[in-house]
Amino acid sequence: MRIINSLDELDLIIKELDDAAKISDDALRALFKTFKFEESKQSYTDPFSAEYHKHQFEIYEKISGKRYKVDNEVSAFDVNQAIKEPFPFSSKSCDTVGNHIIAIGHLIKTLALKPGSKIIEFGAGWGNTTLWLAQMGFEVTAIDIEPRFIDLIKKRAAAINIDIEAINADFQIAHKLDRKWDAIIFFESFHHCADHQGLIPGLLNLLNEGGKIIFAAEPITDDFPIPWGLRLDGESLWAIRNFGWCELGFQESYFRELMNRNNLKIAKYSCPETPWGTIFIAERNNSLNFDLPSPDGTPQSDLSTKNSSSVLKLLRFIKSKLSFLK
Repeated sequence: MRIINSLDELDLIIKELDDAAKISDDALRALFKTFKFEESKQSYTDPFSAEYHKHQFEIYEKISGKRYKVDNEVSAFDVNQAIKEPFPFSSKSCDTVGNHIIAIGHLIKTLALKPGSKIIEFGAGWGNTTLWLAQMGFEVTAIDIEPRFIDLIKKRAAAINIDIEAINADFQIAHKLDRKWDAIIFFESFHHCADHQGLIPGLLNLLNEGGKIIFAAEPITDDFPIPWGLRLDGESLWAIRNFGWCELGFQESYFRELMNRNNLKIAKYSCPETPWGTIFIAERNNSLNFDLPSPDGTPQSDLSTKNSSSVLKLLRFIKSKLSFLK
């Protein structure tokens, strides 16, 4: 594993990557695994603070050479060629195609939705997941910031005579939509959201009763060195430096805390047959929760009727507050 410390070193390796890509997609992906950037010390410890967020995007600016804006999340490609050979088929790699198909299959199986359910996919990209779900009879809406992806999805849908609503917008449209869906899907896309913390409340407003949010093939793992932040592995560095994309990673413990703060419970489903086989499904936590202050003023969450000791604490708290009635 090569540890690089400068952008000059990174640019030299990117030239190697360009040469590898001319050989094959497999050669390119193999080279991704051979280097990473030297990890800087994390100065800020609160992952929900503005200072923490600012620090992460200072790293982004250093690597990409520009300020982050959502317009950076663009992908230049030939739409007509992509109709015939969308990713992963364009990779011509049995490994990449197989892993991708297995990952989508795992997602569809894990969804467990009733026929005719309404689904919205954020960051639909090439449209593979979108089209397969629409072909199953689901009512699908696709969101993507790249207009070429939206054009591609519409043309691929028309070619097989299926209806898909495709909208050219960034993730923040979640705060503006006035409809509801049974499932919200992110497949390899949530990690591109710079304001991922602010996005979650908007998603909740889009869910029907009993709805679910699916985070599939996202870099969520406790192997990540910090709660959340820019990924500094080879493939992420290549994407940030070459295209200016936001490439975040998340510790699973941090991700669970983020969901908990939004009153969401999550379940994890893994498929070991593909490197893109981890899925987190978030649903509203409808158990009885209280947010009572502890002696030091810190809120105490997750008091449930299933927890007898917590119920006793609750009753004692209520009794103390009503003691003035005696």
